[in-house]
Amino acid sequence: MSINLLYPLMLVATPLAFTLLEEPAPPVARKIAAYDFAQPAASYPMPAELREISGIALAGPGQVACVEDEDGELYFYNTSTKRVERKESFAGAGDYEDVARVGDAWLVLRSDGTIFRYRGKETTEHKTGLSFANEPEGLTYDAASNTLLVACKGEAGAGLGSGQRAIYRLNPTTLRIEPQPAYVLDVNQIWPAAEGKKEGKFSPSAVAVHPRTRHVFVLSARQNGLVELDAAGRLVAAQALPTALFPQPEGLAFAANGDLYVSTEAGKKSGEARVYLFRAR
Repeated sequence: MSINLLYPLMLVATPLAFTLLEEPAPPVARKIAAYDFAQPAASYPMPAELREISGIALAGPGQVACVEDEDGELYFYNTSTKRVERKESFAGAGDYEDVARVGDAWLVLRSDGTIFRYRGKETTEHKTGLSFANEPEGLTYDAASNTLLVACKGEAGAGLGSGQRAIYRLNPTTLRIEPQPAYVLDVNQIWPAAEGKKEGKFSPSAVAVHPRTRHVFVLSARQNGLVELDAAGRLVAAQALPTALFPQPEGLAFAANGDLYVSTEAGKKSGEARVYLFRAR
């Protein structure tokens, strides 16, 4: 007997294999209901050195930590003054993709899967089990489960196809991935659900966990999309983001109350990189 994996079913990782969810997946919304992505509550212009901003994390009230593609620097941006207050060097030049905070340490993800742990002016490098082939792009810390998530836009792993994208869970102490993905996205399920989108590329650039609903949000720099998964990994919403605001969306970060920060690189021809704040409804 054959099983046809058609929308809207999702696959979920188990320790040994991928199995179908027993419960039917809910209808997939064309918009993420909690936010109005056409109307940011605030817009924060980034300086020229953050034109290629690649990841963000909240550093405290009114402060956003940022990394960019090329330099091993942490930038601390004050949302009140709309200026970078300070920079801290954690490593040399490299292709840095995202940043997360775990306790008093900053973790920065490089495109080869290496994570740099920066604490008290000292940096250590850690191999995660991911590589260039996986193209890891998004990193976030989930305090409720005390784990990290890494979203990949490249090879998803053994037994998974080119139309699937994997999100791996990491131990925050060892910084090693679990053998199987925590979540698997099927590109062909995502875009039919998104208003104004056709089937095509979905390239995860950031991942974050909503602090109240426990839903997982995954940003795509290709085709400017954002998807929402429930805690079981089921796709509940997929939305296209306005290109006028998001030339290349690269970063996500939630505040404790559910407010959402989204960063975007500058446009290719002009403009500046920005971080937008969207209030939770």
